[in-house]
Amino acid sequence: MILRSSHNEIEIAAPAKVNWFLELLNRRADGFHELETVMSTVSIFDRMRFTRRTDTDFVLSIRKPGRGSLPKEKDAIPCDERNLIIRSLRLLRETARKQQTGNHCRAGITIELDKQIPSAAGLGGASSNAAAALLAGNQLWQLNWDREKLSQIASQLGSDITFFLYGGTAICRGRGEKIEPVRSSCSIPIVIAKPDFGIPTASIFKRATIPTHPVNSNHFITSLQRLDPHTLGANMFNRLQEFAEPINPSITQTFLSLKKEFSRLNCLGHQMSGSGSSYFGVFSTTRAARHATQYLAARFPDTRVFFTQSLTPIAS
Repeated sequence: MILRSSHNEIEIAAPAKVNWFLELLNRRADGFHELETVMSTVSIFDRMRFTRRTDTDFVLSIRKPGRGSLPKEKDAIPCDERNLIIRSLRLLRETARKQQTGNHCRAGITIELDKQIPSAAGLGGASSNAAAALLAGNQLWQLNWDREKLSQIASQLGSDITFFLYGGTAICRGRGEKIEPVRSSCSIPIVIAKPDFGIPTASIFKRATIPTHPVNSNHFITSLQRLDPHTLGANMFNRLQEFAEPINPSITQTFLSLKKEFSRLNCLGHQMSGSGSSYFGVFSTTRAARHATQYLAARFPDTRVFFTQSLTPIAS
């Protein structure tokens, strides 16, 4: 995740993720859902630069790609206290001061975010950015906390942030904060299609109901570890997709079209990632995935299409 660092500055590549498997198990008393999901970080990155300031402020600026990005998407990302990056740094500072380990936390931080991961896409961009902020603050403020301690802060901020502190592939339980790494021997070619609309996570979970007989992830995990092309796609699963598709006719039609085209491309399996709106397919070879990327980009000119691969975890 960390690209370059010095005493006063750190550059981080914050990756996106896909959900191979996602099942709802229960509705918790705190309003969140108990779930089981299998996620992998993938090679789409937000580039972030964190620079120590002489004052105590946090100042965030965001740059987005001109081609294929939507004004409504850009406007939806706040640069103030509502942004998870700022909230993560503030909570890290407050926690360090309470534990009397925050002697260097007085310095503010300038954050420059080059945004490549689409928003409201089910790709975890905001959570990945928040994890990057925790890693950056930990280093710039010389806290020297391990990932387990940073995870305690991450779990207070959002469900997927803890996962991004570790990366790679993992089974995530609880709200998503309980991490069990899954060893995978190599990267898997993936094509992600992001339509020209987003789906707010809260709206999906508000519609979601708990299944009477939840699907178990064991079959998918076995397929993933064996890299068995005959069963990997068949065992992919996302419970939230059935609640996302009927939200409005545009989403219904777009997903139907993407399903048809991914099926024509002979991919191993395809589905929505997270709470949407991204839709992805997995392929047996890089060549097949690159061909699919070109085909889908031509077939859906208003959709951002990415060739990407699953990533191995960062070093312990």
